[in-house]
Amino acid sequence: MMNTLISPLRSIDNRMKYLSLIICILCSTQLFAQPEATMYTLSGVPQHVNYNPAFVPNYKFVLSIGPGSVHAHYSNSSFAYSDFAVRRGDSLVADLVKFNGALNKKNYITTAGDVEAFRLGIQLSKRLYFNWTVGTKVFARQMIPQDLTSIFINGTAGFVNGSASFSPQLEATSYLESAFGASYKVNEKLTVGGRIKILRGLVNASTENSELTLAVADDYSMTLTGDVNARTSGIQNADNADIDDYLKNKGFAIDLGATLKLNEKLSVGASLLDVGAINWKNDTYAYTLDPTVATYTFAGVDLQRIIDGDEDYFDAEMDSLESKFELQEGATGGYRTPLPGKMYFNASYKIKKQITFGALLFMEKFQGRFHPGLSASVHKEFWRIAGVSLSYSGINRGFGNLGAGFNLNLTPFQFYVVGDNLLRMPLSYLANGSYEKFASNVRYFNVRAGMNIVFGRDRSNEKKAYNQRKK
Repeated sequence: MMNTLISPLRSIDNRMKYLSLIICILCSTQLFAQPEATMYTLSGVPQHVNYNPAFVPNYKFVLSIGPGSVHAHYSNSSFAYSDFAVRRGDSLVADLVKFNGALNKKNYITTAGDVEAFRLGIQLSKRLYFNWTVGTKVFARQMIPQDLTSIFINGTAGFVNGSASFSPQLEATSYLESAFGASYKVNEKLTVGGRIKILRGLVNASTENSELTLAVADDYSMTLTGDVNARTSGIQNADNADIDDYLKNKGFAIDLGATLKLNEKLSVGASLLDVGAINWKNDTYAYTLDPTVATYTFAGVDLQRIIDGDEDYFDAEMDSLESKFELQEGATGGYRTPLPGKMYFNASYKIKKQITFGALLFMEKFQGRFHPGLSASVHKEFWRIAGVSLSYSGINRGFGNLGAGFNLNLTPFQFYVVGDNLLRMPLSYLANGSYEKFASNVRYFNVRAGMNIVFGRDRSNEKKAYNQRKK
């Protein structure tokens, strides 16, 4: 059984390893993948089951090899590009005061992506549906404290007899995932589902602890203190690594879900996703600052030494600072990081045979913080040929997120594109003649696209509706 699980993972070219490494480094921001809202509503697409394992696709057989699903995500909890750069005449200039005012005490930037390389879905019986997927995922997140920008913009006056925190945090991970799921129809109203995920970590960079503080006394003397413990896996010796080395990083996760049909028109559902973690054992390194060593007090500038022409004065101060705050690095033991867990709660109301309204509450839990969102949607089926979803979501304190999704069924091929805040892009172009306004104000955006081979459309609901009309 284990060979069956690992076989599709071993077949992935070594280039995937280096691609994931590059992505992790470029996204070395402590990020996490926030839930997708619009994709949850696009019920005609088999990938719909990824958000609740109790969902059953409209097709009895699904196969995708290659780009079954490609996804990219960006999220910023506090600021947009327009909060930093403002147009004055024909020029863009940095407005640091405006930028600092837009920040929260803690500011989270999120990027994520995944590629589904293989999917197989089979309706085994009237009650049981089985699916198997293989793919690679990457997520990264960074927390940037407001104090880090405040002290450069406003100086130290605001921190006299207090302290400023320069403690950025990061989590960046890429991994391979092989997932086996099934849904079971308990009765006409209740369906339950679950999914087991076998994980193989590729690279990771994370801060277990990050404390960098600057205390300012009433005489304006400043004391900088650092206490850092960061860890990486699969990065330090990546040039000499083999794919088998990365398969040492084993992990496990589960998804759970259920749907309940309250009546012919109203249904509710709930799911809990990515409950699990990865154990990192390959090429693990630690980077630390000892607070008993990493401490330095700057009492001020000695003007007399400058007047006396002491050219080495500043160099000596900088050398002392660098020696105290040089990261100590070395090989370390294994460690464990959790996946960002996601939760969905939804209600859908079918007003006509092919039109469904929906409401969705979704949230992500990562490192003890909850990131919630709300969404309202409408989904329309155009016979068996196509499906369209529109959504309006409140995410990251922003309420202008217009999502859209579309799937086209040219049996046996199905194509789809879906995303949150995706609709604002063409609307911005129509209103302004360019995408500049959209790009400068966006704080949340994701897009997913792919192709499936599908057979055996489930027409049981269509036949039931037809029989009811005849009566």
